[in-house]
Amino acid sequence: MALLLASTAAPAVAAGYMFKPGHPMFLGKKNNLNDYCTGGYAVRGTSGMFIATAGHCFGIAGLPPAAQRIVYGTDARFGYAIRNDNVGDYWGDNSFDGALVQLDSGNDAQQIVVDPLTGRSPGNGRVTGYYRNSALSQGFVIGKMGRTTGWTEGTVTSWQVLTYDDGMRDYLLCSTVPAAGGDSGGPVWRQDANGVMAIGIVVASTNGRMCFNPIENVLSRFGAWLPVFAASSATTSTSAAQPRVVSERRGPAVPVNLTPVMAERL
Repeated sequence: MALLLASTAAPAVAAGYMFKPGHPMFLGKKNNLNDYCTGGYAVRGTSGMFIATAGHCFGIAGLPPAAQRIVYGTDARFGYAIRNDNVGDYWGDNSFDGALVQLDSGNDAQQIVVDPLTGRSPGNGRVTGYYRNSALSQGFVIGKMGRTTGWTEGTVTSWQVLTYDDGMRDYLLCSTVPAAGGDSGGPVWRQDANGVMAIGIVVASTNGRMCFNPIENVLSRFGAWLPVFAASSATTSTSAAQPRVVSERRGPAVPVNLTPVMAERL
């Protein structure tokens, strides 16, 4: 039995699309290989539930024309971009690159991380909580799902100022995890004794290695919380389950590199 994270404004129906973090996001039309990203975690706020992804998937100056905001998943349309916070030239820890997709009426989401290329999940894939920025350490093992490169893993390396070829700058947490164009927005996760834990969403890369927005920053920016499965695994839980939140760091501090390096948005 699965945890359904339905928006109160859009009741689930049997024929609706069931989104999972890691599903592809084809923009504008079905199976559009010229314009796609990856869907991230389901997040909930006072106005309902949304899918968080990378803001630059919808441009760097607000939302595109309506036709380009429509989002298609593995086999059908599932939503519509309603917010893009990737606006402006950022510096330091105020930077952000994120967007929200609203599910169409009748569609739903399961907070189960999946590889869009194989359908596999780490463990049972069910997200039970997240790591705060304070708990992330250098050498911390993480994984990501992306439409282009699928399931890849590596370790956290540093907080890094990035410079893009259009002159804009960003400030993200970087890693050794392989990633490529089209992986943007995908879920960054960790599987350990706490279960499957949310870590962030994919944004960019330096030399083919992923940089991401931590999930704490995503939730804070959108004033949202993370719907999760209850830690006990035997029965169906409600979306009101409290996320397991890890705050204490056990490894070495993540170094900060304020010297800009060239990067690309994925």
